[in-house]
Amino acid sequence: MERTKKLSLWEQLKIACLKPKEYVKLLEVGKGKVICFFLIITFVLTFLGYGVDMLGFNASVGGLKNFFLNRLPAFELRDGQLQVETPLDFYIGTVHIVADTSKDTVSKKDLKKNDVQEIFFVKKEVAVKNNVGQTVLYKVPFSLEKGIVLNNAGLVKMIPLFHMMALIVFFAEWVAVSVVYLVFCGFISIFLFVNMKIQDPSIRLRKIFKLSIYARVIFELIETIGKTAGYSFFSSLIWLLISYLGSYQLLGMAFQKPKEKKES
Repeated sequence: MERTKKLSLWEQLKIACLKPKEYVKLLEVGKGKVICFFLIITFVLTFLGYGVDMLGFNASVGGLKNFFLNRLPAFELRDGQLQVETPLDFYIGTVHIVADTSKDTVSKKDLKKNDVQEIFFVKKEVAVKNNVGQTVLYKVPFSLEKGIVLNNAGLVKMIPLFHMMALIVFFAEWVAVSVVYLVFCGFISIFLFVNMKIQDPSIRLRKIFKLSIYARVIFELIETIGKTAGYSFFSSLIWLLISYLGSYQLLGMAFQKPKEKKES
């Protein structure tokens, strides 16, 4: 048992992804190590998702300075109005960015239903859409800051600020990934607890929840890599069901093994 408690993070990961029949060993891992494992896994998931998207975009445009001066169309924001030389339409990861100053305002028909996040610049305002759970649309009119003058050269001067913002967003994304991860773990843990309680009244929800953190790993990794690679399947309801049922099955195996031994 002492040896089991000293399982390294790498050994925990191998058991979580490749050795579900040994999940029972993970019950003896200390609380501190479980928390450490969870934080590292969610950090890796955040990096594989948001981090890879940002690094990939930066590499594809030759750095922000080159992007602002040579890839981004010439633009100027002055007196509360935006003028862009040519329309702009591109993606940074899952964020859709559009600029079309032939329009004065943004309407819902201008936005794409399937995009999770969208930023739309028009002549008199910028609209930000988030489509997580329910669609939320924010509009910020440029008339609020008529004294601001901004162009391509001005963006270059703001590069350190963009780097700081990207870092802040990364940590915010890490928190969001962690929360969603825990909510999913809680959901499958409660469902398994209700089913197992009938067969084994001594079972404890905290033990199930502890193992659910490991049972989610392989599916979270597959989903994150798939989404980053651009496969829409990993955002579908079918994948959600596969992910849920797979995690539930892995989690259940940890509590089936002792029962089988007892019966034999």
